Amino acid sequence: MARLPAAAFCLALVPAFAGPAVAASFDCGKAGSAVEKSICSTPALDAADVAMGAGYKALLGDLAADEAGRSFARAEQRAWTLRRNRACGFDAKAGSNAGSGYDDPADCLQAETERRTRQLAALRADPALGARLLTVLLTEGRPGSSLHIQAERPEIADPAHPGAVAFNDTVRRFVDGEIRRFRESSADLPDRIEAELILTADSYVVTPALLSVQFRGEGVQGNGFRYAAALTVDLVRGDVPTPARMFGAESWLTVAIAACRRELAADPDLVPECDGPDLRDPRSWRFEPDRAVATLLLPGKELREIAIPFHPPTR
Repeated sequence: MARLPAAAFCLALVPAFAGPAVAASFDCGKAGSAVEKSICSTPALDAADVAMGAGYKALLGDLAADEAGRSFARAEQRAWTLRRNRACGFDAKAGSNAGSGYDDPADCLQAETERRTRQLAALRADPALGARLLTVLLTEGRPGSSLHIQAERPEIADPAHPGAVAFNDTVRRFVDGEIRRFRESSADLPDRIEAELILTADSYVVTPALLSVQFRGEGVQGNGFRYAAALTVDLVRGDVPTPARMFGAESWLTVAIAACRRELAADPDLVPECDGPDLRDPRSWRFEPDRAVATLLLPGKELREIAIPFHPPTR
């Protein structure tokens, strides 16, 4: 199972702080760290790093007149690099034996780099807001212990930004709830049975007034598990809109069911999943500027995305 191991061995759930990081692009002739050497010696990873670096530079370019935004973006890029290094077992503090869940550390680096590239593109939908989004990393326990939790929690770093307090409070309650439920459901496990939750979060700027976060959880509670959950926050109203409010049309569920049936048509046994409760559940839906995506958990622990056209609601 691909997973993101914790870097710090904590007794309580605490934020992990960012540290120094390599730049998005660098001279391979001067590569010194294990991460840099891996990037330079792996063509696919090198190409992914170049693409990610271009996305980062594009975001900074969008912020030419927003020096505060550029500062936030630089800080989060440094923090992301540290998170990536920790996730892939390259953090010296975590030790060289920190497992990433990948057979080849370069595969882990590539997956994390490509994920960051997608995130940078999503943040550019509104650079001023996107640049102010940071990720707080929460850790509890250590990999292989009786209880290990690692969770990403997005925040708007600038408290003066409109809607920052509402967004941060809403996301904090959501993540705290996921952690609490996992901890409670793990309490009765037999001794020596590992309980681990790895919760990742990717943010999407729908409009300057709407942020959508896609969470993905995976881990073990005796057996392996995975799930997806989304959260959308209206920064103006300070609430979580329903799918009906987001779509603004009564036909949205009919459209979603039809799209689901097309997506699953190759496996007729899965088509009945489209008529189940998942498409009706607000937790299934994330929103982007031009599409809405429901992530379904199918038999076999497969997560499948169902996308339909979407236009943000007018006010």
